[in-house]
Amino acid sequence: MTLFRKSLVAACLSSAALIPGLAQADDAPPAVQAFLDNLQRQTSAKPAYDSLKVDGSNVTITNLSLTKGAKDNDPALSAKTAEVAFTDIADKGNGLWQIGKATFKNSSVELLGKDTNLTATIPNATAEGWYVRAIPATPSAKDELLSTLTFASKMSSGPISISSQGQTVTIDGIDSTWNGDPVTGTGTFALKVSNVAVPEATLALFDTGNMWKQLGYSGLNFDISTEGDLAPSGDNLAYSFTLSLGARNVGALSVNAAVDNLPVTAYAQMLKDQMSGKGVDFAAMSPQLQGVEIKGGSLRFDDASITAKMLPLVAKMQGMDEKVLLASIPPTVQLTLVQFQNEALTKQAVDAVSRFLADPKSLAISVKPAAPMKVSDFSTLDPTKPGDAVTKLGVTVTANE
Repeated sequence: MTLFRKSLVAACLSSAALIPGLAQADDAPPAVQAFLDNLQRQTSAKPAYDSLKVDGSNVTITNLSLTKGAKDNDPALSAKTAEVAFTDIADKGNGLWQIGKATFKNSSVELLGKDTNLTATIPNATAEGWYVRAIPATPSAKDELLSTLTFASKMSSGPISISSQGQTVTIDGIDSTWNGDPVTGTGTFALKVSNVAVPEATLALFDTGNMWKQLGYSGLNFDISTEGDLAPSGDNLAYSFTLSLGARNVGALSVNAAVDNLPVTAYAQMLKDQMSGKGVDFAAMSPQLQGVEIKGGSLRFDDASITAKMLPLVAKMQGMDEKVLLASIPPTVQLTLVQFQNEALTKQAVDAVSRFLADPKSLAISVKPAAPMKVSDFSTLDPTKPGDAVTKLGVTVTANE
């Protein structure tokens, strides 16, 4: 696992594991007990705390901890927070509660394993308008999904420091917003991880070829953002999202997609697999996904100076003049796309790449079929006629738009 991936894991654990009401206790209010039941079911770990104080609709938990031993390739987990305070807990009926505000003080997460030694610290974090749902004794797939998702109008982690193998990465904060209906799960969300700062010494650990330093970067600063829209309808979901990874003074890579008729059972299983660290097994889930409709998607790169820095370095590495390298790229793209047997796409791609190289701003590949395509439709496409598939999928390549 790379240091950057470990950083994200620690950040996620910090915001998801260190939440209120994680210890089994007879005196825990229903909302706190609901947190406990859901988190313990998701993590297979039993948390504990020193004390729990209830004052009307307010709850304070001191020295909250969550531990989980190492298993197979998964590292051991130890999460702690000195104090969790909930204010204005309100019963919304049917097993749904709202927490007006939650604050977390002096939190930490430690991962220890055969190839993992990582510690994350979060001095302060808050959540406002946070909903928690008690799961029924015999939950449906939709119950499982809704109890897993986090519905909070606003969440903020504050600064995060992550240390591993003598190196430290800092994050200015993780902030999220949500606007929707906690009863059905319908709503929109946005999340931003601000300024993941990777110093020069840490960057050198995985840049063994010294490429970034040759390009003039002594360190890297990332921003990660995602936006999504979830609309349940019966046993299915309509889901769309945009995910962007932007490195300052480098560029930003963004991906977005929109699907419909995604079974709740499949989406709940995806979340469960991700939380367990297994990764999603799409092959095993293939039978459930045949009716999913793909409405469209795109992959886009926005340049912020990396192209102008990269071209002369690549030309030097290949022992050629930069102008010769630039002239060779469009023909290479053309030869590569010949196999798709679609002259219109080939010409469009060559023109787009040429425009981008002349004035590097943005380059994008989009898929937008005239009508949504079911996953099962892909099996009907003729592999000997890839050009027809390109046309049916509505594949386009654009630059500087």
